[in-house]
Amino acid sequence: MKDRLDKRLDYKINDPYLDKTQYKDPTICPTCGLVYHGKTWKRDDELKKQLEKEGKVDYKECPACRKIRDNYPMGVVYLSGNYVKDEFHRSEIINLVKHEAEKEENSNPLSRIMAIENGKDGDLVIKTTTEGLAARLGKAIQRAHKGNLELKFSDDQKLLRVVWER
Repeated sequence: MKDRLDKRLDYKINDPYLDKTQYKDPTICPTCGLVYHGKTWKRDDELKKQLEKEGKVDYKECPACRKIRDNYPMGVVYLSGNYVKDEFHRSEIINLVKHEAEKEENSNPLSRIMAIENGKDGDLVIKTTTEGLAARLGKAIQRAHKGNLELKFSDDQKLLRVVWER
């Protein structure tokens, strides 16, 4: 178990999208407006205005916007079963997913939903920019709607597959 955890930590270090040497301090993402300042990405409109006013700012897409543009998810949530096909339950699940993603983005602005797509046979597929958000979504759906939940970490790439069925 410890070896697996150490391996997971290595993936974080080797994630090319999170390489902080790619960004000068301060940097503003022209796509979403996040600010990279003090070695962290944050949503701070006042700081953004101040930095733009000073004129000493670099503009470059944040890691989340780059992942979305490149269609490079770090988490994929697969929802299947007759329960998901029911329009009422489907709507409830989508609302829950959006609410959980909003809460997660407040603590980590790089955690976002990339896409909510219809899969085969009426399934739902949700792509996320972080493994943490995918896990949070799966656990929230499990708490609210029961069913069977499985988290599958990839051994050879930074990716979490969350499979939920009811």
